[in-house]
Amino acid sequence: MELTSRTNATATVISPGASNPEDSDSGQLKPRVYPRGWRLHTLTAGLCLSMLLSTLETTIVSTSLVSMANELQGFSQAGWVITAYFLTYTGFLVIYAKLSDIFGTKLLILIAVTLFAIFSIACGASSTMLQLIIFRSIQGVGGSGIYSLVTVMTPLMVPPAKYPTYIAIISSVFVISSVLGPLLGGAISDHTTWRWVFWLNGPGGAIALVLLSISIPFSFPYPGPARFFSTLVSERAWRRVDVLGAFASLAASILLVFALEQAGVEYPWNSAPIIACFVLSGFGWIIFIGWERRLSMKKSVCEPMFPWRLACNRFVLGLLLNAFLTGFPFMAAIITIPQRFQVVNGTTAVDAGIRMLPLLLCSPVATVLASLLLSKLRLPPLYVLLGGCSLQTLGVGLFSSLDSFNLDAPSFQYGYQVLMGCGFGLNLSTVLMMVPLVVKQRDMAVTMGAATQIRVLGGTIGLAVCSALLSNHVASQTSGFLTLGQQSALLQSFQNVRGLPLELQVRIRQVYAAGYSQQMRVMLYFCIASLVSLILLFEWPPRKLQTTEDGEIVAPKD
Repeated sequence: MELTSRTNATATVISPGASNPEDSDSGQLKPRVYPRGWRLHTLTAGLCLSMLLSTLETTIVSTSLVSMANELQGFSQAGWVITAYFLTYTGFLVIYAKLSDIFGTKLLILIAVTLFAIFSIACGASSTMLQLIIFRSIQGVGGSGIYSLVTVMTPLMVPPAKYPTYIAIISSVFVISSVLGPLLGGAISDHTTWRWVFWLNGPGGAIALVLLSISIPFSFPYPGPARFFSTLVSERAWRRVDVLGAFASLAASILLVFALEQAGVEYPWNSAPIIACFVLSGFGWIIFIGWERRLSMKKSVCEPMFPWRLACNRFVLGLLLNAFLTGFPFMAAIITIPQRFQVVNGTTAVDAGIRMLPLLLCSPVATVLASLLLSKLRLPPLYVLLGGCSLQTLGVGLFSSLDSFNLDAPSFQYGYQVLMGCGFGLNLSTVLMMVPLVVKQRDMAVTMGAATQIRVLGGTIGLAVCSALLSNHVASQTSGFLTLGQQSALLQSFQNVRGLPLELQVRIRQVYAAGYSQQMRVMLYFCIASLVSLILLFEWPPRKLQTTEDGEIVAPKD
């Protein structure tokens, strides 16, 4: 087997699928096994393909919704096609990460890819809108597992010294797919049936399954015999699962995302269903926090979903807060800037995507730069995060200053995209690269999962805020020259503007231009907050990537 092994000299290692450290009868630290050569390249390709498919589904459907609704005759339910995916996608991120500690990362990611591929095909074969919504929710469970486990597996498959390089690769795939989604969805809808939006995941998922299956053993990342079914039927393994914590976090996340996605769309913000969801979500988070603290304080086989020692670690809290706040402007920029091009400047979906290339190309370049700064130049991650937050704040601030009444697309806005792209790329990757510097190996998976989930949650909240701001702005500013019927039709779909006189169309585009600028000004506040959150990471001297002679990252002090 083309593998190398190293001994982690800085932290006790718990093998995935093993019940606890005492499973090693000798008490010796277990050697880590890393794939190399063709196995490493195959595994990297499998993880990148899986990540690409999973993150594409968060945006690719948006430009195909009209075609789906028309064919399945369910326009009033069309929004649920997106909401259903986000509900389960957000809720299962931390759950997958924790379960991978118990049942093994290889087993969990194969299950996730299989679920994703099968129910993607089912989505494409749907004959009613209800079927599509149900299948999309289960597809989201698989997509969530892929996203979570790819971030968990990345630091396990290479020596820590190479970790920044590989997290840069994964982060680049995430950024590219986020922008590529609407373009690909629009191209598919224009040239073939919308069902291929989902059917393409079938062969793609099958290829990913093959790549992952042949590249890594089930004992990953440690040597030893594969324990596939024995782990699943192990009573001790199942006793380690924090069922109440998982249910509380899942329910709280789903209720919160549902309220944010549906408020101002299906229900008013002050309606009983939305208020009830916010209240129940709050109770869910209180129960989760209280239970995790109680479980962490007593000795039990059951392992908390989020150990309380992480909640008491200011560096972990700083990383999570920064990831959460960065999620706001990142998702807002990815989704609303192409919309601005289409609505204000009248471009096609494909042309809008091309105009996003400065941000699209600079983000991956910045992730690679972050890798070089951390691994080669040994620059402290705090400095890289400081630079990333500053660049994204500057870029978002300048973009919000665009002339709201200029219907042309000024060329200097592409420079603003460059600043935003560099800032996002530096931030999103460095947060993950810094995790091994603030937690020990036993907490790596759950911390990575938490950082991923809270970033997605921040992005979801950011999109909800942007949607509410735009709807309120358009409604208030057009009330003087549009009838209530025209306003309702406009808020339902911007395409309805084509039936209005040319003079009104120009005035409406001006209103939308001002609305999009207002969105970015609000996102600027979150950029500033993300910059302030770095105070929690401050120390002197700031920690930086340090490795032992065997290439292992020096573990943080307790």
